[in-house]
This record gives sequence, C-alpha cells and structure tokens, in this order.
Amino acid sequence: MALALVTEEQLSASQRDTVKKARTAEQRANYDYTIALMQQILKENPGFMDGRRFLRETAIKKAGGPPKMLGALSSSVSNAGTIVKAQSAAKKTPLEALLLVEQVLAADPFNRQANTLLTQIGEELHCLEICYLALETIRRGAPTDLKNLHQLGDLYLKNKDPRAIEIFEAAVKAKSNDGESISKLKSAQATLTMLKGGWESAKSYRDVIADKDQAIALEQANKITRSDEAVDMLIAQNYEKLQAEPASVLIARKIADLYKQKGDLENALVYYNYTWDLTSKSDPGIERVIYELKLKQLDDLIKQWAEYIAANPDAPELPEHEQTLAGIRAQRAGIVLDECRSRVAKYPNELQFKFELGEALFTAGDIGAAIPELQASLRQPNIRLKAIVLLAKCFKSKGQFDIAAKRLEEAATEVVGMDDQKKELLYELGSVREEMGDQAAALEAFKQIYEVDYGYRNGEVARKVESA
Repeated sequence: MALALVTEEQLSASQRDTVKKARTAEQRANYDYTIALMQQILKENPGFMDGRRFLRETAIKKAGGPPKMLGALSSSVSNAGTIVKAQSAAKKTPLEALLLVEQVLAADPFNRQANTLLTQIGEELHCLEICYLALETIRRGAPTDLKNLHQLGDLYLKNKDPRAIEIFEAAVKAKSNDGESISKLKSAQATLTMLKGGWESAKSYRDVIADKDQAIALEQANKITRSDEAVDMLIAQNYEKLQAEPASVLIARKIADLYKQKGDLENALVYYNYTWDLTSKSDPGIERVIYELKLKQLDDLIKQWAEYIAANPDAPELPEHEQTLAGIRAQRAGIVLDECRSRVAKYPNELQFKFELGEALFTAGDIGAAIPELQASLRQPNIRLKAIVLLAKCFKSKGQFDIAAKRLEEAATEVVGMDDQKKELLYELGSVREEMGDQAAALEAFKQIYEVDYGYRNGEVARKVESA
C-alpha cells in the first residue's frame, strides 16, 4: 500500500484548529500537550508529514536536544516492548506499526532502533518522506555515523534528490580517507548537477522527482479513523483544563483514567503519579493503581518478549533477547518485593501484607527471610492454608522434608471437602513424600486427588497413580 500525503489545507476545519492549538502550546513550551494533540491528528491523517515533522521537533525540544553520547541506544524496557509489537506489525499492518513506533519516538526521538524501524515502515508504505525523517533524525543524534549517512545519501540519490551531495559531503568530512564516501560523493555530484537549476526554483523535493504523476498521487488525502478517537479528544480537552488548574486532583485523575481506558499504560502511570503527588502521596487507592499498572506493564512486556523469543528461536540476537527477558522478570520481582516491604513497614500488624511479603521473598529465593513472615501470617484464617503450602515449599527447598510433610498433613486434616486448596495441599504432600523416598505415602496422597480430579495438573497426578 502507498501512504497518501496530506497537506494542512486538506485537513478539516476542526483538525486545522487542533494544529493551531498545538503550535500555540509548543510556543509556550507545553510540549506534552502539543504531543498529545499532534498524535491525535496523525492517527486520523498518517500522511500529514508537516505534522509528523512538527511532532518530532517538539519531542526533540522536550528531550533537550540530541543525546550527549552519539548514536546512543535507548535502554527503556517499556520502549523495548512497544518496538517488539511494532516489529511484528510492520509487514502486515504498517499503519498500526507507525502508531506504535511514534509512541516511542514521542518520548525518545533519537531512539536508533525505533528510527530504523520507522525507515522500514516508510518503505512498506512507499513513503519517502517518512524514510527521510527517520534517517535525518538518526543523523541529528549521530552526525558522524557513516552507515546512516550512506543509507540516507543513497536514498536521496536514488530519488534524484540533490540533498544527497550534502549527505555524502558530511560523510567525507566525518572520515576524510573513506574511499566509499568519496566515491559516493563524486557519483552524486555527477548525477545531480543537471538538476541544480530545477531544484533552486522548486518549492520542495516533490517538484523535481522523476515521476511527477506519482508525486501528485501521494498528495491525495487518505484519512483513517481509530476507535479511541473520542478518548483522545477527552484527554486533550482535560489536558487543556489541567493547564488552567494544575492542582486539580479530579482533572489529573480523569486524564490518568482515560489513558488507562485506552490501554496507554505509560502515560497513565505519568498522570497517576502526578495525581498521587497532588494528594501528598496520601491516597492509598491511587498508590495501589500505580503498583498494579507497573506490574501490568511488565507482565505485557514479559509476554511479548516470551512470544517473540519462542517465534524466533534461531535469531542471532537470541542470547541478548533472553537476557532482556530475564532482566524484565527480575525488575518485576524487585518491584513486588519493594512494594511488599513498604506495606509491612507501614502496616506491621496487617497479616495479609506479611503473607504477601513472604510470598515475594520466596519467589526471590530468599527462603530464610520468607519463613518468619509466612509463619506470622498463619494467624490470619483466610490465608492460613496458603501460608502453610508456601512454608512447606520453603522447608522442602531447604531439604527439611519431614517438617514440610508434617505441616501439610496437619493442614490437609483442616479441610473437610476436596476443593482446590486441599488438592494443592495433597499434591505438595505427595511431592514431599516422593523426595523423602516414601512412595507409598506419596501414592496415597496422589490417589485422593485422582479419585475426584483425573485431569489435575494436566494429568500429571493420573500418570503417577497409573504407573505405580
């Protein structure tokens, strides 16, 4: 598919008004508001390249200019997940991928991986200007990167664009003895000299490209709509209200809720944190939402990376991807552990929180620290059995099978019916007895589950019983 370009004059009256508001906001350094407005416009008009360039310039101003380290790559975990989703969509649904990669670039405009992917999306959409924007942005962040300069110069030259000469001159300046850069510069000079006059009188590069019929076709409007357009409008309206009332908890919370509603967890977290600050961090409800969204964000990333790794087992970057996934999982475990510790510190007599801390410590592998927290939580009736199971796992991991078996047997007698909790207790008891070498006692525990739930644990219990 070819992306049709759209000029500002082709926008609707309300859209032109939105662009005007965005420019006013940018002049006042209200960059977040500008970005929100322009993202809305570009969702409706992906071919509005003047708007896309304006969005990028705004993001660069918000970021404070190019990164200090040339060619630096973003290490944001949340960005990595969005890029993975965009990579998956690039071939089949490039417009969807375009929206995703722009989310990354709004927060991190010089992200090398995102701009490289944007170039690929531009190729899929047969849109030169998107390719140019992506490669020029990389150039601004890494002006002496020969690989990028050659790619950009080659693209300009292929399309008879005189800017190729400037790019290859920059390449030669970056490395004066590079034969490839010198050769490409000479080739560009020879090929493009004849176009000099035409370029000087042209309003844009489209006036001098070879296929003018194609250039005209690319200017036709092609507007698309998105299901979350109404939500985006509400966000923009409430953001404008927030500028007038920056201390309004209700408005800030409304924006946060709207971002959560549309599934934009990153922006939702920004505004929930802002709301929480407005309450002097005294609202436990908002604190809980922030915690849950952080976990949801990381859970989504873990799922995306796991699926991507499973689908690409032969990828040369597999070790790097697996390391990234392990890092995200460790980050999630760390957040859970910090949250649980914080709650116990605030509410030391709340046994539910002690159980959750014990569970988090067990997951983190700190068995010694987990045991006293779980033992303390045994006094809470509604979590007692769960705590016993976890305690048994702790003792089992320490090789203290007799203590683990004793606790599980005691707990099993407390449950009259055969519900899920009792099945879990019996399963753990059977597993502990197996470790102790007591196959008869293990089989007896497994048989109690087998009698009522043949398919428990995907048939694992049935196989143990039937093979005995």
